[in-house]
Amino acid sequence: GVEYVPKGWRTMSAIRTSEVAFHNIDGVAKFSYFSHYGWSPWDIELLENCNIIVMNLGLHYHAYTGNAIRTGNSLSSDVRAAITSLVNFTATKMDRIALWRSALPQHFQSTNGHYGNHNKSGCVPLKTSFREQVYNVAYDAVFDEMCQTLDGVDTSCSPYEKHCNVNIREKKHQTTYQFRISNNLTAWVDERDDPVKKGTIFRWNIADLFDNHLWHHTIFDCSHYCYVPQLFDEAFKRLELLLRNN
Repeated sequence: GVEYVPKGWRTMSAIRTSEVAFHNIDGVAKFSYFSHYGWSPWDIELLENCNIIVMNLGLHYHAYTGNAIRTGNSLSSDVRAAITSLVNFTATKMDRIALWRSALPQHFQSTNGHYGNHNKSGCVPLKTSFREQVYNVAYDAVFDEMCQTLDGVDTSCSPYEKHCNVNIREKKHQTTYQFRISNNLTAWVDERDDPVKKGTIFRWNIADLFDNHLWHHTIFDCSHYCYVPQLFDEAFKRLELLLRNN
């Protein structure tokens, strides 16, 4: 069965939803924020009604061990499982888009800016050699292994457009399939279709925009950011570029 993890770790923390009406566009757009502390394959069904998914994992995985805090799952393994689910999401229905958002930089007073083994207060600039922090390095390694860029196409977005082949019945990682099989949820398992799926995931890379130690919430919190309108506008401009032709 599923191991109980206290204080909400690796379980659904909250779902915050907003509905927004746009001028000159019929209908209402619905935005939902699914708050997790780690990869949660048992909640993936909640995303089935979405047209666009933006996903990110990282800060609740230990920067120095690569494992999820309190659970031990590795970030690389969980990213593989998440990519598998995102590819299956885009492959099974039309008009679906999946994006992977980069981890935002931390600016703690530690060797590489990450939380842990740091002075207790004060956010500081990152050293040049640690500008690309470990979470984004881990993402790059997994995407390079599982996916390819769009070769032969002259477009500024091609490095951020990843074409991935996955096996949705993979058992080496905590895929949705592995979770259901290991917990005897056989009614939720369909083994009739081809397990190999092909899909596209876009990389929404914005870590460089947030590399400013002065924009964090407090001197004790060098992970979360204040709302800076110009900063967020630039981040969403990049998202718009990715979505414009898709």
